[in-house]
Amino acid sequence: MCSVDLPELAELEAMTATDLERVLQNLEGARRRVEAMIAETVGVAERAVAYVEDGHASVSGWAKAACNWSGGEAKAMVQCARLLHAIPAARSAAHAGSLGVAQSRLLARVFANPRCADQLPESAGLLVGLAGSLWFDEFSVVVRRWEALADADGAHDAHTRAHAGRDARVSITGQRLYLDARGGVAAGAVIEEIFDRFCDTEFHADWDTGVAQWGEQMNPSLLERTDAQRRFDALLAVFTAAAASGVAGTVDPLVNVIVDQATFEHHLAMLAGAQVEPLDPMTVDQRRCETSTAHQLDPADVLAAALCGHVRRVVLNSAGVVIDMGRRSRLFTGSARDAVLLGDRWCIWPGCDLRSGRCQTDHTTPWSADGLTRPDNGAPACSRHNRWKQHGYRTWHGYRPDGTEIGQLNAA
Repeated sequence: MCSVDLPELAELEAMTATDLERVLQNLEGARRRVEAMIAETVGVAERAVAYVEDGHASVSGWAKAACNWSGGEAKAMVQCARLLHAIPAARSAAHAGSLGVAQSRLLARVFANPRCADQLPESAGLLVGLAGSLWFDEFSVVVRRWEALADADGAHDAHTRAHAGRDARVSITGQRLYLDARGGVAAGAVIEEIFDRFCDTEFHADWDTGVAQWGEQMNPSLLERTDAQRRFDALLAVFTAAAASGVAGTVDPLVNVIVDQATFEHHLAMLAGAQVEPLDPMTVDQRRCETSTAHQLDPADVLAAALCGHVRRVVLNSAGVVIDMGRRSRLFTGSARDAVLLGDRWCIWPGCDLRSGRCQTDHTTPWSADGLTRPDNGAPACSRHNRWKQHGYRTWHGYRPDGTEIGQLNAA
């Protein structure tokens, strides 16, 4: 059985930040192993049909009654039980504490997809390994990518249904305005890009106003509007700008679509009527068909964009480097800056989830330490963490000045 020493609250309050992090990681490791045993218990009850003794129609209902779980929690645990029973790599990692709870549930959800279940065992070792080597947000992108490869027809049908079912409506009820819209990812990526730009404009307007009033004392708590208020005002500004243009469709947003050559050629051949073998889900780490903000795209939409849209050709070498600006340039600008932002989706600081498109670019090995100005030595960082790393911290993995790491992928 799993056991862990639980510290007293007084002990926690006397700890340093580093000590607290270590305690949290130890507790997380224990939580992962306990979660695995809970799933195993549910799995045994399901296979033994033990739930019928109390009149339950399913193991899910039995677990809800036994633990006062929500329906969603019971469903997730049943899926995890089936994953651990069928996939030895996931079972071993879960009991060792190296497979996180969120990662386990994500894999279990994919395994529950009947169109993917028979392909997951072959890719399980790869995916479980990536679950331990990637931050969760990046891992979820890889899993969605794998699922699209394993269930190509299902993914295409889902994109097609989303586009065909597109709808938008604006209504006013009482004193409130309601806006509701839904549609496909390709159009959604354009809308998101436009909206984010307008949100940034509203933020900078508030910040500049605050600096003019407060000077060096300015901080986020002194902003005139809340995030929610700025988002609504940004939406109003989008509509106002469109109306003022006099012509619909004059906004020209930039949405970066990233697709690897093999994937592009595969679907281009399919479009031409060729009989080609499906892409192997085991090559998920080599496949890309998504926006730079990690939204998975239907390859048919990517082909349409290539045929009808403005295309910027980006070449990656085997190391994933897009452009080498060399030592001559001090700052990341132009295409070099774009390459850095396309290489990572979020701020490089562990635990920060600001999208790279709203980040600054800077060197991971500082320019002052002979760091080159090229994408493999660059990374996106929000303004706060770009300043923070000047205090002796190292990035990619975040390291404190004393050499200890901020956060760990495999706390156990």
